Amino acid sequence: MGDRDIRPLARDGVHERIIAFMSDRPRGRILDVPTGQGALAERLHEMGFTVSCCDIEPSQFRANGLTVERGDLNERLPYGDEEFDYVCFLEAIEHTENPYNAVREVSRVLKRGGILAMSTPNYLNIERRLKFLITGFFTKPVSHEKFLGSCKGKTYGMHLSPIGYTLIRFALESAGLEIITVTYDLRKPKIILLKPLAWSIRAYTKLWPKAKQEEYWFPETTSDAILEGGNTLVIFAKKA
Repeated sequence: MGDRDIRPLARDGVHERIIAFMSDRPRGRILDVPTGQGALAERLHEMGFTVSCCDIEPSQFRANGLTVERGDLNERLPYGDEEFDYVCFLEAIEHTENPYNAVREVSRVLKRGGILAMSTPNYLNIERRLKFLITGFFTKPVSHEKFLGSCKGKTYGMHLSPIGYTLIRFALESAGLEIITVTYDLRKPKIILLKPLAWSIRAYTKLWPKAKQEEYWFPETTSDAILEGGNTLVIFAKKA
């Protein structure tokens, strides 16, 4: 099947961020996990990268010129240590039962000096913070009927682990990965209406002692990319 038959599972703008970052990088081996239908994998393959594809549901894979292996990020991936120069880990961590195992696994298969590209919902942007204040949760509740219906009775169809930037950074650093860039998919138009609230948060945090600002990572969590960014965080990290 051709490109027109492949549906990216990430939000608009995510793949474009990855492609832009990878465009001037040395060609090498990339693992795309979870690969979904293979939309990103096919584009990276066309750019000259050697792409391996992995997914918990390989039957959905459609990319031309590539094959897919089954792998579960809650367990051990079917690859050896330090096999890949790059790992693309998009729209994944929030779907895992064990997000810390998932991060350890993508780090394990990544070479030293290799780059991890990941994306996940931005649970710390100003809109989601406001929704949390009103609803008391970061992700929509799932009834048993919805679980059996739209999720097809499979937990990986749900946002099981809605974790924000601070825990993601902790998980990455614990697995030997250092964040080098944080960006987002596309800026949400409605964020403009919430700018006064974002400014108020920044002004309030500036009143805290410097040590407390650093302790709570306010320079990062109140940055434009996180506080006023889009629906999705896009993070690039390097393995030490």
